[in-house]
Amino acid sequence: MTGASHEAVMVDEVLENLVFNENGKYVDCTFGAGGHSREILKRISKSGTLISIEKDQVAVENLPNEFNQDPRFKLINDSFSNLNSLFKEQEVDGILIDLGISSTQLDDPERGFSFQSNGPLDMRIDKTKGQTAAEWINTASKKEIEDVLWILGQERASRKIAKKICEFREKKQIESTKELSDLIISCVYNKTKKHPATNSFRAIRMFINDEIEELQKVLEAASYVLCCGGRLAVISFHSMEDRIVKRFFQGKDRNESNVKFQYLKDKFLKPTLKEISTNPRSRSAILRVAEKIC
Repeated sequence: MTGASHEAVMVDEVLENLVFNENGKYVDCTFGAGGHSREILKRISKSGTLISIEKDQVAVENLPNEFNQDPRFKLINDSFSNLNSLFKEQEVDGILIDLGISSTQLDDPERGFSFQSNGPLDMRIDKTKGQTAAEWINTASKKEIEDVLWILGQERASRKIAKKICEFREKKQIESTKELSDLIISCVYNKTKKHPATNSFRAIRMFINDEIEELQKVLEAASYVLCCGGRLAVISFHSMEDRIVKRFFQGKDRNESNVKFQYLKDKFLKPTLKEISTNPRSRSAILRVAEKIC
């Protein structure tokens, strides 16, 4: 699996706003299938460097040769929430955080991320640690399931779905994506083209991988890792993530950092209609880019 099927989101907008120094040092916090990293390497000079971070061991093991052979590039297998410890004495010019899950992960039934194909209910980005979605869904209380679906997934039918899950698992453990998807479909009346299981699957994936906490940590860390005038670019895919990023740039909800940021031009950018037509998964993407003020 090389990841060739994955199409990076808002590449032109990222490059235009993030890469301002061709000799600089850049960090791609979510390597994924390498789409953004590949384009950043094209934009920087022979003196520039790119360090990418990837939590998913599978993606690291399938690193294309073009990256292995590029002396400007380094890939670190770690969580981006550890950004601060990875760059203790280094300052970088730009950091990219793409919060979307890659198509290679989503389209692999064995990973359990998608309701579109049947597979084991896993959903872990790092398959070497943590509980699977199946382990959680079969042991969590009804209230905990309700809260995850409502808070992280903004799912209006959260109570109904949680009740159905608890009733089903009394007879049989929920083991596959299809079993969970069918349960959700039976509870959700959806007038739109959006699949009824979209919100719930996203919420469970975010919970299993601690995605909100990881995002808050990497934003804080980026404050210190960036040089003065360095740029932080974040691509989010739903309102909760975007609100966290927006409030961080506004100087709100900080745990430690009091570093100030300033938007370059627009407060946020959306993909073009042309991109959405060729890559429908980009339709919900929001890009925010801000500069560190010293």
